[in-house]
Parts: sequence; C-alpha cells; structure tokens
Amino acid sequence: MPVKNLNIVDIAVGHNVKILRVQRGISQGELGEALGVTFQQVQKYEKGKNRISSGRLSAIADYFNIDVAALFSGTRNAEESGTIVLFSPEAVAVAQAYDKIQSVRVRHAIRSLVRQLSQEDGDTPPDA
Repeated sequence: MPVKNLNIVDIAVGHNVKILRVQRGISQGELGEALGVTFQQVQKYEKGKNRISSGRLSAIADYFNIDVAALFSGTRNAEESGTIVLFSPEAVAVAQAYDKIQSVRVRHAIRSLVRQLSQEDGDTPPDA
C-alpha cells in the first residue's frame, strides 16, 4: 500500500536509485526482477510516489554493490533547503564524461561554452 506522506528525502532516495540504474544500463524491469517487485513498483520508487522500505533499500544497495548510505547522497542538503535538485540521465552522463577530462583548459572551455549556450537559450543568468 502506498505511503501518502512522502517527504523530500523519499523523493531524493528514489531519484538516486534511478540515477544508479540508468548509469549502469539496467532497465526498471531488470531491477524489479532482482528485487522481487514489478517494473511499475520500481518506477513508483524512482518517482517518489512510494516510499522504499529499509529492507528494500538494503536489497537495492546489495544489487548495486554499494553502501546503503550512498542511496541517501544529497538528502541532507535537500532537507535543509526544502528543495531537491534532480538531474536528467542525460545531465548525469554529461557530468560523468566531463569528469573524465584531464585538461584544465579543455574543462574551462566546456564550462564557458555551456554557459554561453544556456544564456542564449534564456535558461541561465549571465553571472551563473
């Protein structure tokens, strides 16, 4: 039965599960099968519509071979600010690729390019 009073931490944890799943190229169905739930249930977890039980969190951490605490990454800031920053799978992929770039000059050029493009698109203030 769904839990109605989800909070920002529930949403952040669900989003972290989604990011892990997408990063590793795993479908909702595959994760659901490993956890003994349907892909629809995984989808509800990821969207923060259903709270993930502690036992299920442990199973998810085991599946991804991570510490359970990693699923709570970013939740402290979300609680303090009352907001959560959710990144699309595409944004995560771009950030991962960016982190692999060693050259400081190239990294700076990419940041400048992205800022310029986002300003032209009207999404980012000039001083961002």
